[in-house]
Amino acid sequence: MCLNIYGQNTYIGKIIGEANPCTTIPCLPCLVLWFETTSINYVLSFNSHWICDDKIVVNGIEYFIDDEVEITGTITTKQDINSNEYTELEIITIKKLPFSNIETLSFENKKVYYDAIKQVIVIDKTLLTQSLTFELVDIQGKVILRKIDIRDSSVSIANLLNGVYLYRLIQKEKIIYTGKILKNN
Repeated sequence: MCLNIYGQNTYIGKIIGEANPCTTIPCLPCLVLWFETTSINYVLSFNSHWICDDKIVVNGIEYFIDDEVEITGTITTKQDINSNEYTELEIITIKKLPFSNIETLSFENKKVYYDAIKQVIVIDKTLLTQSLTFELVDIQGKVILRKIDIRDSSVSIANLLNGVYLYRLIQKEKIIYTGKILKNN
């Protein structure tokens, strides 16, 4: 049963996998792939079929669990045969974001964040004791801002258009920290 269909939109997030939530017997012994965003998780589908594997293949390109991706698709609220409600994201287009599957340093507190009022990216001063390069990349993978051997704790992005950007901190030619910034001013 289809409850609500929402218009086609673009979403940024990560592919995750969970055991099939089916509560009936027999149940398919496989993973159901979900799309994890900052607000909600969606069951992924492609051509109206659940994806029941450890990867998605779209136009010959493989996408795996933990890949960070941008998906254009349609969200539908549905019910399973037990009347459990779930939200499905049907993939229309999908692409990997740069820096997917890069290991990042674990910090107890957030070390890099976006200050929307000042329109700057703030870098924790404890990181500035190291010789670091800061790069900001658009979602097509193009480096649009590079600061070598940064000394300031903030980098202005006031002149950039609204959108999602990826940043990376580089030390001795090795990426040590990555993340996403949403500029929406």
